Amino acid sequence: MKISKAFREAFQVYFGDPGASFRFLITELCLVLAVLAPLLFLADSKLQMLALLAVPLFVLILLPARMNAAAAMQDSLRGGSLFSRQLGELRGYGKKLGFGLSRCILILLWGAPLIACLVIARIHISGDMDGFTLLRMIKSFGGEDLLQGVIYLGLILAAALLILAVGCGFHCGDRHALALGRKDLVKGRRWKMLGCWICSLIVLLPLIAALIVLFIRYLPALADLNGLVMGLLELPSTKVSLIILAVGVVLTVPLVPLRSLIIAACAGGDGSRRAEEEDR
Repeated sequence: MKISKAFREAFQVYFGDPGASFRFLITELCLVLAVLAPLLFLADSKLQMLALLAVPLFVLILLPARMNAAAAMQDSLRGGSLFSRQLGELRGYGKKLGFGLSRCILILLWGAPLIACLVIARIHISGDMDGFTLLRMIKSFGGEDLLQGVIYLGLILAAALLILAVGCGFHCGDRHALALGRKDLVKGRRWKMLGCWICSLIVLLPLIAALIVLFIRYLPALADLNGLVMGLLELPSTKVSLIILAVGVVLTVPLVPLRSLIIAACAGGDGSRRAEEEDR
């Protein structure tokens, strides 16, 4: 299926039945919030270890739930409802859990460079390192040029993030193939799925715009790291920055299921509702 057609079908399903789409969104949000609830323990230094409960909850609840969501999306693309009992389907729980874990392992492999970057950074800035020592390290890394050191580090981080993003796009259709009972559905089409994953990012435009605005707001600080460390540089208002980010998030959250539907339609290929109607 062409990516443009996947966009068209996803928009038809998502906006064709706003009630079902809204209930689907609320259901998914409730599951995510339930998984993240243990993070509230971070507010109390004595209970911070309990925040780790979010990890088993993510594995036991969210991974199978993503498989159920994929089944619901595929059903909606074939004339069904986006909000159905499939979202709470417990049959095949073990299979869904195992599949979800296998995808997590694959994504972790793609994220290995980023994990390595974070570990190395943690090793180098651990302890009571002051800002001047950190600046000297960055300057040394850039061949005694501070700005060049920052650029090098930024490029390394960007490359690690890009590899992870490619991995996410490369495997974005896997759960939909499982939902359709055809594990080989995306075989030979992974690069096309990656292209669809990248194109679907346009749906997250409000959040992307907010991040760009924040980057522009803090760009002067990145250009004058010496002044930032010495406290001579006045940073933009944190309150305003948080408001900008919050607006971007609020405007983007309702569109997240639409992005997933685009990927679902592309992964489903010619088995989608529109193709079936054309065949008739």
